[in-house]
Amino acid sequence: MYKFGTLALYDKRGVYKIESVGPPPVQGTSGNYYKLRAVFSNSNEIIYTPVDMVTSMRPLISNSEAANYLELFARLKPHAFHSGKAMDSAAHYRDMLASQKVEDCLLLIKEILVKQREAMRQKKRLGQVDTQYLKLAEKLICEEFAVVLDATPDVIRERLYADIQRRATA
Repeated sequence: MYKFGTLALYDKRGVYKIESVGPPPVQGTSGNYYKLRAVFSNSNEIIYTPVDMVTSMRPLISNSEAANYLELFARLKPHAFHSGKAMDSAAHYRDMLASQKVEDCLLLIKEILVKQREAMRQKKRLGQVDTQYLKLAEKLICEEFAVVLDATPDVIRERLYADIQRRATA
Protein backbone atom coordinates (compact mmCIF):
# COMPACT_ATOMS: atom_id res chain seq x y z
CA MET A 1 0.00 0.00 0.00
CA TYR A 2 1.27 3.42 -0.93
CA LYS A 3 1.41 6.22 1.62
CA PHE A 4 -0.17 9.64 1.50
CA GLY A 5 2.08 12.06 -0.40
CA THR A 6 3.84 9.39 -2.45
CA LEU A 7 4.57 10.15 -6.09
CA ALA A 8 3.96 7.24 -8.44
CA LEU A 9 3.74 6.48 -12.14
CA TYR A 10 0.10 5.65 -12.78
CA ASP A 11 -0.81 3.38 -15.67
CA LYS A 12 0.08 5.00 -18.98
CA ARG A 13 -0.96 8.42 -17.75
CA GLY A 14 2.07 9.92 -16.04
CA VAL A 15 3.21 10.97 -12.58
CA TYR A 16 0.56 11.33 -9.88
CA LYS A 17 0.65 12.27 -6.22
CA ILE A 18 -1.35 10.22 -3.74
CA GLU A 19 -3.44 12.80 -1.91
CA SER A 20 -5.48 10.47 0.26
CA VAL A 21 -6.63 6.94 0.83
CA GLY A 22 -10.25 6.19 1.67
CA PRO A 23 -13.71 5.80 0.20
CA PRO A 24 -14.31 7.72 -3.03
CA PRO A 25 -16.91 10.48 -3.19
CA VAL A 26 -19.18 8.28 -5.32
CA GLN A 27 -22.37 6.81 -3.87
CA GLY A 28 -22.63 3.03 -3.90
CA THR A 29 -18.90 2.38 -4.08
CA SER A 30 -17.23 0.35 -1.37
CA GLY A 31 -13.60 -0.15 -0.42
CA ASN A 32 -10.64 2.14 -0.16
CA TYR A 33 -9.39 4.15 -3.08
CA TYR A 34 -6.31 6.24 -3.76
CA LYS A 35 -7.08 9.81 -4.64
CA LEU A 36 -4.44 10.71 -7.23
CA ARG A 37 -3.66 14.16 -8.59
CA ALA A 38 -1.68 14.62 -11.80
CA VAL A 39 1.61 16.37 -11.10
CA PHE A 40 2.05 17.90 -14.57
CA SER A 41 -1.55 18.61 -15.54
CA ASN A 42 -2.93 22.09 -16.01
CA SER A 43 -6.46 20.77 -15.54
CA ASN A 44 -6.01 19.69 -11.89
CA GLU A 45 -6.92 16.15 -12.93
CA ILE A 46 -7.93 13.79 -10.11
CA ILE A 47 -8.29 10.02 -10.42
CA TYR A 48 -9.71 7.54 -7.93
CA THR A 49 -8.35 4.02 -8.20
CA PRO A 50 -9.00 1.04 -5.90
CA VAL A 51 -6.20 0.31 -3.43
CA ASP A 52 -6.32 -3.36 -4.37
CA MET A 53 -5.79 -2.54 -8.08
CA VAL A 54 -2.30 -1.05 -7.76
CA THR A 55 -0.85 -3.18 -10.56
CA SER A 56 -1.26 -0.13 -12.77
CA MET A 57 0.91 1.96 -10.45
CA ARG A 58 4.57 1.79 -9.54
CA PRO A 59 6.95 3.88 -7.43
CA LEU A 60 9.21 6.31 -9.23
CA ILE A 61 12.81 5.37 -9.87
CA SER A 62 15.59 7.07 -7.90
CA ASN A 63 17.50 10.07 -9.19
CA SER A 64 20.66 7.96 -9.64
CA GLU A 65 18.68 5.42 -11.69
CA ALA A 66 17.28 8.22 -13.84
CA ALA A 67 20.76 9.63 -14.42
CA ASN A 68 22.00 6.17 -15.40
CA TYR A 69 19.08 5.68 -17.80
CA LEU A 70 19.78 9.06 -19.41
CA GLU A 71 23.37 7.95 -20.03
CA LEU A 72 22.17 4.58 -21.34
CA PHE A 73 19.51 6.00 -23.65
CA ALA A 74 21.77 7.09 -26.50
CA ARG A 75 23.52 3.69 -26.49
CA LEU A 76 20.35 1.57 -26.47
CA LYS A 77 19.87 -0.57 -29.54
CA PRO A 78 16.18 -0.84 -30.38
CA HIS A 79 14.61 -4.06 -31.55
CA ALA A 80 13.52 -3.93 -35.15
CA PHE A 81 9.74 -4.27 -35.30
CA HIS A 82 8.10 -3.68 -38.64
CA SER A 83 4.56 -4.42 -39.53
CA GLY A 84 2.39 -3.13 -42.29
CA LYS A 85 -0.55 -3.10 -39.93
CA ALA A 86 -1.11 -0.32 -37.43
CA MET A 87 -2.91 -2.78 -35.12
CA ASP A 88 0.22 -4.94 -34.86
CA SER A 89 2.40 -1.93 -34.08
CA ALA A 90 -0.09 -0.70 -31.47
CA ALA A 91 -0.17 -4.12 -29.79
CA HIS A 92 3.64 -4.25 -29.76
CA TYR A 93 3.88 -0.76 -28.25
CA ARG A 94 1.16 -1.54 -25.67
CA ASP A 95 3.06 -4.64 -24.60
CA MET A 96 6.27 -2.65 -24.17
CA LEU A 97 4.51 -0.02 -22.03
CA ALA A 98 2.60 -2.65 -20.05
CA SER A 99 5.86 -3.95 -18.59
CA GLN A 100 6.21 -0.62 -16.74
CA LYS A 101 9.98 -0.95 -17.15
CA VAL A 102 11.89 2.23 -17.83
CA GLU A 103 14.24 0.50 -20.25
CA ASP A 104 11.29 -0.81 -22.31
CA CYS A 105 9.84 2.68 -22.52
CA LEU A 106 13.20 4.07 -23.63
CA LEU A 107 13.55 1.29 -26.19
CA LEU A 108 10.08 2.11 -27.52
CA ILE A 109 11.15 5.73 -28.03
CA LYS A 110 14.32 4.66 -29.83
CA GLU A 111 12.43 2.13 -31.96
CA ILE A 112 9.96 4.74 -33.15
CA LEU A 113 12.75 7.27 -33.76
CA VAL A 114 14.43 4.72 -36.05
CA LYS A 115 11.14 4.32 -37.93
CA GLN A 116 10.83 8.10 -38.11
CA ARG A 117 14.30 8.44 -39.66
CA GLU A 118 13.49 5.71 -42.19
CA ALA A 119 10.23 7.44 -43.09
CA MET A 120 12.01 10.78 -43.52
CA ARG A 121 14.60 9.19 -45.84
CA GLN A 122 11.73 7.91 -47.97
CA LYS A 123 10.09 11.35 -47.80
CA LYS A 124 7.18 9.94 -45.83
CA ARG A 125 5.62 10.80 -42.52
CA LEU A 126 5.50 8.67 -39.41
CA GLY A 127 2.20 6.85 -38.98
CA GLN A 128 -0.43 8.02 -36.53
CA VAL A 129 0.00 5.01 -34.20
CA ASP A 130 3.76 5.51 -34.09
CA THR A 131 3.35 9.23 -33.40
CA GLN A 132 0.80 8.59 -30.66
CA TYR A 133 2.97 6.04 -28.85
CA LEU A 134 6.11 8.15 -29.22
CA LYS A 135 4.35 11.05 -27.51
CA LEU A 136 3.03 8.76 -24.77
CA ALA A 137 6.42 7.15 -24.08
CA GLU A 138 8.10 10.57 -24.06
CA LYS A 139 5.49 11.87 -21.62
CA LEU A 140 5.97 8.96 -19.21
CA ILE A 141 9.78 9.12 -19.28
CA CYS A 142 10.04 12.90 -19.21
CA GLU A 143 7.56 13.31 -16.34
CA GLU A 144 9.18 10.64 -14.19
CA PHE A 145 12.73 11.83 -14.85
CA ALA A 146 11.71 15.46 -14.32
CA VAL A 147 10.39 14.70 -10.84
CA VAL A 148 13.35 12.65 -9.68
CA LEU A 149 15.98 14.91 -11.27
CA ASP A 150 14.27 18.14 -10.18
CA ALA A 151 13.80 19.44 -13.72
CA THR A 152 10.92 20.02 -16.12
CA PRO A 153 9.68 17.47 -18.67
CA ASP A 154 10.83 19.81 -21.47
CA VAL A 155 14.37 19.93 -20.09
CA ILE A 156 14.47 16.13 -19.88
CA ARG A 157 13.15 15.79 -23.46
CA GLU A 158 15.85 18.18 -24.69
CA ARG A 159 18.50 16.20 -22.83
CA LEU A 160 17.31 12.89 -24.29
CA TYR A 161 17.46 14.16 -27.84
CA ALA A 162 20.68 16.15 -27.35
CA ASP A 163 22.46 12.96 -26.30
CA ILE A 164 21.22 11.17 -29.43
CA GLN A 165 22.23 14.03 -31.73
CA ARG A 166 25.62 14.41 -30.08
CA ARG A 167 26.39 10.71 -30.57
CA ALA A 168 25.08 10.77 -34.16
CA THR A 169 27.42 13.60 -35.13
CA ALA A 170 30.43 12.25 -33.20
